[in-house]
Amino acid sequence: MRKLFLSVMLLLSFHAFSQKTEKFELRVDSLIMPLVNTNNYTGSVLVSRNNKILLSKSYGKMSREYNLNNTPQTKFFLASASMIFTSAAILKLIEDGKLSLTDPLSKFLPDYKLGNEITIHDLLAQRSGIPAIGAEGNVTYDSITKFAHSTEKLISYFKDYKLLYKPGTKYNHGRSDYILLAHIIEKLSGKFFGQYLKDEIFSPLGMNNTGHYTSEKEIVTNLAKGYAPKDLYDVESAYQIDWSSRTGHASIYSTTVDLQKFAQAALENKLLTKDSWNKIFTNYGDNVGYGWFITKHLNRDRFQMNGRSPGFSSYIGIYPQEKLTVVMLSNKYISLPADVGKSIGALVLNEPVERLNLTNKTVDAEFAKKLTGTYKFDENFYRPNFELEITYKDGNLVSTWGGLIPIDKGDKNFKEYILRNYWSSIRFIQNEKSVVTEMMFDTHKGTKVK
Repeated sequence: MRKLFLSVMLLLSFHAFSQKTEKFELRVDSLIMPLVNTNNYTGSVLVSRNNKILLSKSYGKMSREYNLNNTPQTKFFLASASMIFTSAAILKLIEDGKLSLTDPLSKFLPDYKLGNEITIHDLLAQRSGIPAIGAEGNVTYDSITKFAHSTEKLISYFKDYKLLYKPGTKYNHGRSDYILLAHIIEKLSGKFFGQYLKDEIFSPLGMNNTGHYTSEKEIVTNLAKGYAPKDLYDVESAYQIDWSSRTGHASIYSTTVDLQKFAQAALENKLLTKDSWNKIFTNYGDNVGYGWFITKHLNRDRFQMNGRSPGFSSYIGIYPQEKLTVVMLSNKYISLPADVGKSIGALVLNEPVERLNLTNKTVDAEFAKKLTGTYKFDENFYRPNFELEITYKDGNLVSTWGGLIPIDKGDKNFKEYILRNYWSSIRFIQNEKSVVTEMMFDTHKGTKVK
């Protein structure tokens, strides 16, 4: 009788859990399907809490050319979210006694200019002051991403650059820091970067669908084709790059399932010691840890990283107290996973979520005259002191950085938009005389100058 009672209780619990997950899936679909239907999202989503999968679902095509659907086994390039593995690898080498956070860069690259002033910590926290490749005009982005690269070759492009600031004083996502870290991993381990990650991180965690891209000759099964936005609602094939040119900071491909395994290892202090994970998830300034952003969301701690590179965008968010992980990957060069990933987290936590009511209605020509012009931002903008131009073409607003999709809030005219390429919020501000004088670009204010 006792066994029967337990069996019934387990069955009822499973039924209740199934109903709850089905309801949650419908709520997530209500967020994502409008984005799928407007050609803004294709990819995979996974949500887990207490190591239980609440949702693992894929949307749209991994290949439009061959009419192949995305699945939970589809692999996507992670772009800058790749950095979470580079930092973990360095902490693993520190645990093994191969280096320390206070070691100067010159210990591993004796000929590196000013290497005695930069520490491993500075590199991990992206506070070295080293500029991005191409900052001094010796090469261009296009010229290096077309070909396979070793870490030595990548370093040769920037090793003689002047520092942007004194090491340790400011944050800069120049990506050169993580190229140097990848090289140090190779030098200390005696293995290629991807092999070390496979041996010490991916294989131990059972991340069998995750890897480092070595060259365009490599065959990666179940790898999604990348697409880029075209105009407001169309897409085209993304610019093809050799991902080895982004070794250390954007060269990893993975699945939502594998990324959940890595997040769970962090939550359970596996793979690395608790002390090492704490170092990774410490805010060293500007909400930046070692390869992660350390932020608050809905008054809860959140560790998150996102990325965007030609054809792909990614987001992984961990809420440590809630034991919650949200992963969202896409094979479109549109930065919406970070924004939508936050909304999915809010759904799990039973917090209110604002849904975007995107519209394909045209913008009134007379009202557009009030909005068009040039808006100047300050030195804290994504591109310091940038001037963003807004024009009007074929019934739509177009910015220097791409088209603006109107958000319909029931007003006669549209004052709020989404900048499609970066999935940024755009809001035009009128003064008391109904003259548009300012623009809010996410949290940055721009003043209309002409």
